[in-house]
Amino acid sequence: MRRIGLLLLCLALTTLRPPPALAGDSSPARSWAAIARQVVPAVVNITSLVIHKHGKGAGVGEREEFVGSGFIVAPSGLILTNKHVIAGAFRITVTLHDGAEVPAHLVAAASLVDLAVLKIDVGHPLPVLKLAGPDPVRPGDPVLAVGNPLGVGTSLSAGIVSGVNRSLMMSPFDDYVQTDAAINHGNSGGPLIDAKGEVVGVDTILLTNHAGEGSNGLGFAISATVARYVLHHLIDPKAAPIGWIGVSAQDVTPDLARGFGLDTPRGFLVTGVDPGSPAARAGVHSGDVILRYGFAKPDSARALMRVIGLMPLGSPVPVTLWDAGKTRTVPIKTIAWPHLMEARGTMLPAPGAKPPLPAPGLGLLLARISGAARKEYGIGPEQGLLVVAVDKDSEAYVRGITVGTVIEKVAGQRVTEPFAAYRLIEALGRTHRFIPVLARWSDGARWVALRPGYQEPAPAEAAAAPSAGKQVAPASARISGKPE
Repeated sequence: MRRIGLLLLCLALTTLRPPPALAGDSSPARSWAAIARQVVPAVVNITSLVIHKHGKGAGVGEREEFVGSGFIVAPSGLILTNKHVIAGAFRITVTLHDGAEVPAHLVAAASLVDLAVLKIDVGHPLPVLKLAGPDPVRPGDPVLAVGNPLGVGTSLSAGIVSGVNRSLMMSPFDDYVQTDAAINHGNSGGPLIDAKGEVVGVDTILLTNHAGEGSNGLGFAISATVARYVLHHLIDPKAAPIGWIGVSAQDVTPDLARGFGLDTPRGFLVTGVDPGSPAARAGVHSGDVILRYGFAKPDSARALMRVIGLMPLGSPVPVTLWDAGKTRTVPIKTIAWPHLMEARGTMLPAPGAKPPLPAPGLGLLLARISGAARKEYGIGPEQGLLVVAVDKDSEAYVRGITVGTVIEKVAGQRVTEPFAAYRLIEALGRTHRFIPVLARWSDGARWVALRPGYQEPAPAEAAAAPSAGKQVAPASARISGKPE
């Protein structure tokens, strides 16, 4: 491993601030130093060796060493870390707090979440960290990130919780805790600690403007709620699998509520239903609004997906739906998740296709999805219209609709013919302030409320559009070299 310069070491360290007293706690607050003495012995540094060979007979190949972090969750030597820290590893080495280096083997890795469990054997019980209870952390709570930034060794950085329930990877189990505590490459898999000394998150991702940058105060950790369930699932092969009913959903915004005729923005708007799924058999379709799921009252669409994922299998759950002004309740049975959703490729029109016509008032050019495009890009049987041009002065552009986006529905009606779509949009534009459109990107579908004739977005709204320069990077560090 290359020697890390003093400059990197200085950048990795932050001034440690004592945590304030906890609400309702009359005892003096413990210092970060006291918490560190409790926590650090259970945090480990992880080095993964990956060998790349280029073609047959390429010799020993090129070596890459990835450094990350983890923490001990069982005295027998079970370690929780990020899956990307050990992905493709030929050899995994764990460095304990006392400097001992021991080999580790992979027990299991999650498919939907960036988590993995390792096992080491040292012949004696090891100190462990406790995952925090079900009470979530709140913005403003003090936290401490512990890990191995840039491979310099176990380091601490203090900060606060900046946000909760963040979504970054479009997974139904996305529940990231955002923090301004410094999380750099190499912190991946390390614990995010609260003022009680318990783990409230697994440090995973940093958000930067440019690839390769270090922390700028936008770090994210997988919540302890998700980590606890996944950990138990990975350790115990007989644990209940992830629940599934075959729907994807999004939050109902005020604009979408107006577009669909809801009196208030409530519930979760269905963006897709898998054919043959329990939801499909119950008659749920995209454009329905889930008002209630059993006795649960989740506060977001992702929270709803987590409730479904943790729901016991086999028992029907009463689901209350709002559909075109009417409310109905249907029983839907939760089953085991049968497969993972695969990303869809970009769809382009066939060469020589007739030029599409402009959509009145929305600034979109639409075309049919050709068979050649499906074959070239591996597109499935999805139906809709392809966006082949977007007016940069339109609200559609501000909302992230770009060339390659597929428009599946307009105001709940499926569209497959450009002329029919334009007529529908024109008719709705005479009576509706907002037109709900179901748009599909490579990472999934969601409903967008567009105002007919909207032009020239204000600077503040334009700034809210997705930024091409924004980089989501796993917080693991790479050191490259060739074996001698």
